Amino acid sequence: MVTFTNKSKILIVALVVAALLVVVVPAAVYALPTGDSNLVGASRTLVAKGVDRQVVDGQNVTVPANFTLTLERSGTNTTVPKFNVTGGSVVVNGVTYTITSGNGGVIRSKHLIILQAQGTGQDGQAVTLRLAGRYFWMGGHLFVARIGARLLTDNGNSTLLLRAAIHV
Repeated sequence: MVTFTNKSKILIVALVVAALLVVVVPAAVYALPTGDSNLVGASRTLVAKGVDRQVVDGQNVTVPANFTLTLERSGTNTTVPKFNVTGGSVVVNGVTYTITSGNGGVIRSKHLIILQAQGTGQDGQAVTLRLAGRYFWMGGHLFVARIGARLLTDNGNSTLLLRAAIHV
């Protein structure tokens, strides 16, 4: 008959828990979501809120900014999933810019999202939204990101600092 001391029991439990974490956590974090989220044409909404930093008359001005973009999966590449921007809007200090098209991708190995989209302003001027962000898994199908973006307009450029969320 084998007798275990309290230290031996604790060591065995710790090893079992460590072995389970090594197997379960990577499978949960890197597993592809189930359902239609990986199908080409699957649509998701990226919502972000934050601030816009501008230099006006030599002074830094911070105003509220947000955007809502509809993203649609466009490729079957599982290493770097690609998507199209099918619509959305960017609101900076109460001025709405309509986004009509664009594309982007997710670099899973670095947890990065990149995107470039085009649209028009309220007076018909062309605008371009370029963004890059680092995303984090929040459990389930929720991902959040810290995003830095540039809104390029005929009137000047804006620097957007945002936090975003998307359900996949």
